[in-house]
Amino acid sequence: MRIRPRSRMQMHKGNDLLRWTVSFADFMTLMFAVFVVLYAVSTNTDARYKEVLQGIKNGTKLFNQQLFSSNYDGILTHNSNNIIEKMGPALLSNNDSGAPHVKASLLNIPKSGGELNALKTSLEETFSSEISHKQIKLDLNGDWLTIELGGGVFFLSGSHTLLNRSKTLLDKLAVILKPINNRLRVRGYTDNNIYSDEIYPSNWELSGARAFSVLHALQQRGIPGRRMVVEAYGEYEPIINNLGNVDKRKSRRVVIAVSKYVFAADKNDKTSVPLEREDSKKMHEIRPSANQLIMTTRQE
Repeated sequence: MRIRPRSRMQMHKGNDLLRWTVSFADFMTLMFAVFVVLYAVSTNTDARYKEVLQGIKNGTKLFNQQLFSSNYDGILTHNSNNIIEKMGPALLSNNDSGAPHVKASLLNIPKSGGELNALKTSLEETFSSEISHKQIKLDLNGDWLTIELGGGVFFLSGSHTLLNRSKTLLDKLAVILKPINNRLRVRGYTDNNIYSDEIYPSNWELSGARAFSVLHALQQRGIPGRRMVVEAYGEYEPIINNLGNVDKRKSRRVVIAVSKYVFAADKNDKTSVPLEREDSKKMHEIRPSANQLIMTTRQE
């Protein structure tokens, strides 16, 4: 006798075949909720929109928290304040060491400052003699113009006190940097001699003190302090001569890195970001990587 095969429905008399409807129903419910939120956002004011975003933030951990790190200004507009500056040879050039990431408010850039090519040309004309004698070195690299102030002219070994002959150079440098509003990073360096005494517990302090000497000199000559920040590199980036040895005189230097960008423009410019909070009187440190130390009074 021929046995008639059972149909698939008879072989699965349970509810296994309908399990997909549960997942589908959940999916449709979530989609409905999303469209309800989008509709609510589109029909409410900015204030209510911020409340919705805050509710989403509190109700789920799936969203990128960086979205909520600002004050919600510029979200869903072309003026979104979320531009991260490419570091190039400047501050925070790499953060691959796993060090804590510096707050993005240090890097938010609304617009460009003075044109770096024109600034470099002006510096070359003003310091033609110093450049030929290798007392000052200029380098334009991407979004940064670096001005290297040679250690032989500015500092004695193991000291952060500016030499008298350096003050004339700083006078001329301040005249060029004062009219522009570009951000400045003042970096201090030492040679490979290890310092550890009551004045300089380590090369970090010596390199930072040298940078502060130049920063204060520029500030005394009319450059606003809010445009500047100090970086200390210690003995970790010495200059090597042709014989493969450390050039101690050139290594005890300060480099002024002029950024292409500024943080704030005129008050009447609605696209600019408001100026940062007033600087604190207390100095604090930021270590973006193992061989970098930033000492600043900025409220970031």
